[in-house]
Amino acid sequence: MNAMIFLTIVLSLAFGYFNGVMLDGYAVYLAIDAMFLAVFIYILENNRLSGNLGNNTSTNYKGISRCYAFSCLIIAIGYFTPAYTMSAVALVLFMSVIANPEIAVATGIFLSVLLCVATGGVFYELAAYCILVLVGAQLAKTMHEKSYRIWGCLILLSVALAVPMLFYYLANGTSSMDVLQWNLVINLLVIMIYMIMSSSMYDKMDHAATDSIDAIIKEDYPLIQEVKNYSMAEYVHAMKVSTLARKCAKEIGADKKIVAAAGFYYRIGVLEGEPFIENGVKLAQEKCFPEVIITILSEYNGEKKLPSSRESAIIHMVDACLKKIEMLNEHNLSTSWNQDMVIYQTLNELSATGMYDESGLSMNQFLKVRELLVREGMSYDNKY
Repeated sequence: MNAMIFLTIVLSLAFGYFNGVMLDGYAVYLAIDAMFLAVFIYILENNRLSGNLGNNTSTNYKGISRCYAFSCLIIAIGYFTPAYTMSAVALVLFMSVIANPEIAVATGIFLSVLLCVATGGVFYELAAYCILVLVGAQLAKTMHEKSYRIWGCLILLSVALAVPMLFYYLANGTSSMDVLQWNLVINLLVIMIYMIMSSSMYDKMDHAATDSIDAIIKEDYPLIQEVKNYSMAEYVHAMKVSTLARKCAKEIGADKKIVAAAGFYYRIGVLEGEPFIENGVKLAQEKCFPEVIITILSEYNGEKKLPSSRESAIIHMVDACLKKIEMLNEHNLSTSWNQDMVIYQTLNELSATGMYDESGLSMNQFLKVRELLVREGMSYDNKY
């Protein structure tokens, strides 16, 4: 977010410098920036909190800021090209891949306004850019489907050539071959870059959730260090849940990475205090955790909601058994109980209450998880 704010201000100040404006001119540019950034940050945060930041629930500001930087570069180049030749479709084409149409349109329209202010562009030029932004954002949604991508690019190129020519004619009462040629070269280049990069960009977005999970379970991830600093016992418990849940997931074909991450952060709410579930979910949202992880955290212990997936059920089973064994250990009763019987009794009682009825966990899978936990064993100490 800081990077996008910085780029916006630098671009505006650069335009002011090139135009030789006085101090009051810079103030006007910065006032325009402030109004846009207030709206833009609201849009970003609102979409992030509602899980609609991008086409993947793991989208974060890093990818968006890179596309924003690319859009600023397009605008900077447009300052030095003839009027009506800035590639407005480029402003939304790449941003729509990473983010969503709302963010792409907001970015495209603001930067188009900023360019027209800097170049003294007439109303017709700005109108042409705004229409291209709107059309480009809608076509970009269609081109998420690979089978439609070539046709979408052909339509987009046609529109990118026709719209500037129409508005140029309205403004000047004549056509311009220079405008047509400039738009043909620039937009052909943009669409060729998009066609070359689109497959890898969409593939990267498809794997964004996996990459995000990998990042939050690395030992050097700040939140893991916070748990360790908060309580070594809590850290050890979290690591045991994560490790055992991963083994259980492998046993029944569930997602190992999801249970490893959600298992570690299952009790993350303790860092903020009561209410633990709400605070855990809030903390995960602030860290832009994948939605599937946040859902499991919201189902902690089945208190607010029952486990709604096999992964959530596995973590609940592992955590419940560990808590029971840790409690017996605290009361010096661990030697008078058979650990296998504790696991059997704990899980059988939970199953009988219908705790896992909504998780999609079959009875056969439940038995496999239970037997694995018995087979693996759970140590009583605070060492991992």
